[in-house]
Order: sequence, then C-alpha cells, then structure tokens
Amino acid sequence: MGRVFQHRRTVRFGECDPAGVVYYPVFFNWFHEAMEAWFEEGLGTPYAEATRSVGFPARSTEAGFHSPCRMGERLTVLLSLSRLGRSSMRLELRIEGDDGGLRATGSVSCVCIGVEPDGFRFKSQAIPGTLRERMEPFLVSAVDGGQGA
Repeated sequence: MGRVFQHRRTVRFGECDPAGVVYYPVFFNWFHEAMEAWFEEGLGTPYAEATRSVGFPARSTEAGFHSPCRMGERLTVLLSLSRLGRSSMRLELRIEGDDGGLRATGSVSCVCIGVEPDGFRFKSQAIPGTLRERMEPFLVSAVDGGQGA
C-alpha cells in the first residue's frame, strides 16, 4: 500500500457561505494547498522551488461532498497517488474531520510542463527523475483497489 500524506488545517470564516458551511469551490483550493504541502513536507521540495523548472497544471478535477465542514472545524486532507505516469499524475484526496467522519473526496489529474525564461511552456514533459522517485512511495497499488487517500 502506498504512503498517505496528511495535511492538517482549520476551516476559516472566509471559506464559508451564508449557511455557515464551506463553500464548494474552496475544496479545490484545499486540494491544491495539500499538494503544495505534500511537495514541501512529503517530497522534500518546496513547491515554489519546484515550479522554477516545471509546472503541474490540473488537467481534470473532481469532488464529492459527503458532510458539511463548519467554521473552526479541524480537518485532515489525505493525499495519495492513484497514477504516476511519465508526465502526469493523479492525486486522490480525502477530507476527514477530527471525528474521523468523511467530509469530501476528490481527485486532480496534473500534467508536468516545462518552464522557460519567459514563462511556462504548456507542453507535457517527463516528471524530473529525482522528483518522480520521491513521488513513487505515495502510489497506491492496484492491489489496494486504487482507494489511496
């Protein structure tokens, strides 16, 4: 079974809608926030540093909402990989409350692209070897049923 990265966070006032629960687009921001934390804490490469040579734009995203998140609630965003290709990866995300209850699930497929002096080059390229090696332990095997985070 692959490793699962855990990112802890607290629901903030500005992330909630008038009903007092997290507004649904915020979950996509949390998915990316967890990815940046994973780069720094799980892969040992700050995202800001990694994006000097490569980028990881989202090709597709998906979310499922299971239970509301409320202001002040402590959450854990769990992240693993269900796919790690030559130039792309699929992040699997799961958001749980401190009570262990499932709040949301999601996935983000990212493509590795290059960076040139004048900006990003939106053409896929291989994930750099060292970075890819650090990602591999987070890959969930087919035996795990692709459930991961």
